[in-house]
Amino acid sequence: MSVFAMSQTMPTKLNDQRRFFSDSRLFYLWNQERDAYDLKDTEYETSVIDIREINTKSNGYIAIALTDDGKTRLYHGSIVNYSVDEEGISTWILRSKSARGKLSLDHKKKKITYSFESNETRYVKIFVFNLFFEGDQIDVPD
Repeated sequence: MSVFAMSQTMPTKLNDQRRFFSDSRLFYLWNQERDAYDLKDTEYETSVIDIREINTKSNGYIAIALTDDGKTRLYHGSIVNYSVDEEGISTWILRSKSARGKLSLDHKKKKITYSFESNETRYVKIFVFNLFFEGDQIDVPD
C-alpha cells in the first residue's frame, strides 16, 4: 500500500480553537404576552467567545465569558451538533449538565448570537454579540 493511498483513507483530525472578541452586546428576553422578543439591555463591555472543535466540528466545547458591571459570568457547554445554512451562518448546538443552547456565527455581519434557556417551543434568552476584529475601529457611545 502506498503512502498516497493511506493518506486518502485516513480522516484528517480537526483540532481547532477560535477566539472572538465582542465590544458590545444586546440582551433579548421572550415576552409571552406580546409573542415576541423584547430588548432588555445593551452592554458596552467586553466579551470573549471561545469555540474549540476536537476531531470533528460537532465535538468540542464553547465558552462565553462576559462582563456586566465589573463582574464576569461564564456560559459554556459541549458541542453536540454543527451546521451551516445557505447564507453561510455557522450554528453549533451545545449542552451542559443543566442547560442547552445554540450559538450562531455570521461572519458577514460580524455577529454571534447565543440563544439559551428554552421552554417547550423556543429559546427564552438571547445575547447578540457585536464582534470586534483586530484593526476594527471602536465606536464609543456618547
